[in-house]
Formats: sequence, structure tokens, C-alpha cells
Amino acid sequence: MKETFGEKVRLLREGKQLTREEFCGDETELSIRQLARIESGKSTPNLARAQFIAQQLGVGLGELTDGKSLELPKRYKELKYLILRTPLYSEEARIKKREEQFDEISEVFYDNLPEDEQLIIDCLQAKFDVHMSDDISFGAVILEDYFDQIKKKISYNLNDLVLIDLYVLSVFEKLKQQEYDELKVFDYLINRLINQRNTLDIETLFVLNNILIHACSPYLEAKNSSKVEELLKICEQIMSKIQDFQKAPILNMLEWKLCLKLLNDENRAKNCYNKSILFANMMGDNYLALKLDEEWEKDAEKTT
Repeated sequence: MKETFGEKVRLLREGKQLTREEFCGDETELSIRQLARIESGKSTPNLARAQFIAQQLGVGLGELTDGKSLELPKRYKELKYLILRTPLYSEEARIKKREEQFDEISEVFYDNLPEDEQLIIDCLQAKFDVHMSDDISFGAVILEDYFDQIKKKISYNLNDLVLIDLYVLSVFEKLKQQEYDELKVFDYLINRLINQRNTLDIETLFVLNNILIHACSPYLEAKNSSKVEELLKICEQIMSKIQDFQKAPILNMLEWKLCLKLLNDENRAKNCYNKSILFANMMGDNYLALKLDEEWEKDAEKTT
């Protein structure tokens, strides 16, 4: 369908005597590069982008798709959901399962996915590779190609947030190397996300909560205690709203790090450590409890 869809779009656009630049406008919905790839048959748009294209052309979506569905395969959506929602905590069994999920997507679904979905899988794979290697170069090309478009957007969808999460990870790695140039853009983006939290659906809020949790680490590295406090409070609110309490041990871990590293409050830190272990045990996650205990020992040793 990629070739016929793209050819129809090109012919209708040219029939209206519209350049790609005029068609795409400010590029918040569709970039010129994306339109070129669609028209050449190199990529398939997702449903939202296809609807935008049809609207711009003044035709029904079915006229462009020959009545074929642009819905994503059910199994693919299940795999994507599992990758987005299942934390790894560096456990070997979870890592192996994640590798199997990526392999299934690559072998069965990837080539026929819309470009947006391919990008998201690339982002998730890059995040996985960065975590496994501490090498931020895995996500560098993706961010170089797509992040400027994200900065232009006023509001974000689920897939946008996955790309932003990769960006947050890259900022943290740069700050650890004492590269602070990205802090202004990072802070602007995080504040925009915070302001949009009440307009997002439950599924998107789940990913937003992950981003804000991950954003605590760059702010800790930048010694911005007030921002970490703000993010922890917001994450607790989101966690309660979406009933995602599996993140409670991680929030408590971040809070103890804040107390030990920036606030010099060992009593509060110890209380957070105890709560993190309690939550992990309540979830029956013995491996997480073990890793939290090891992390506490390392952090506590640094303060003595």
C-alpha cells in the first residue's frame, strides 16, 4: 500500500499546485522530509498523519488507502506495551525477555510499520542499548534527525514522549561528563511537559511519568534540589492517578539520593530507603529489593 498511497498523495497535491513546503506548513503535523518519503513510497504514515494528509487534500481517508485499515497489528501493540511498561532493573532474565521482544518486532512487524512506529522502536532499542553499554552514541543519530521537530510542537503524543525520554537519557549522560550546554533546552522541555500533564490520557501519562522520573537524575547531577523536589511530588500525583505504584520504590530511591547528595538530611534519606524496600517487597520483587539495598550501601558509603 505504501507505493499507491504515496503516488495518490503526490498526484493530488500537485493537482492542487501545492509545494511540499506549502502542504506541510509549520511542519508540526508533517515534515517536508516525511512527506517526501511517503510520496516516494518509502514509508507509510500512521493513522493520525494519514488523516492530516487527507484533510489537507480535501478527500476522505479511504480514497487514499483504497479502504484498507491503517490500524497497527494487535500483537505488535502488545509487544510495544510490554516494552514501555516493564522495567528491567538490569536483571538478566528481564533483559533476555526484552531482547526476545525486540527480535519478534524486528522479524515480524518492523518493515511494514508506519515510519513513526519504526522511529519509536528505534528509540526504545537505542535506550536499551545505552542502558546496556552507557554509550549515548546509540541514540545520537535519531535525536539529530528528529529532535528539532519535537521542539517545534506545542503538544505531544505518546510516540513523541518516547523520543523525549531518549533525549532525557542523553542529557543525563552529558551532564555526567560535565557538558552543561543542553540544560536550558532540557529545562524548557521538562516544564512544557509538566504543564501538559492534565491534558494527557492514561497511557500517555504512564510514559510521561517515566520521563519525569528519569529527569530527576539530570537535575540531581546539576544540583537543582528544588526541581527534583517538584518532580518527585508531581510523579507521586501521576502515580496515584494512573495507579502505577510499581514506580514507588524508584521514587523513594531518588528522594534518598536527593537527601544525601544535596540536602544533607540522613534521617529523611534512611526513611526513604526503608520505604523503597517495603514497596519492593510488597510487590514481590525480590531482585529490585536487592538492587535497592546495594544502591543504598553505595550512596551511604559516599556520605561517610
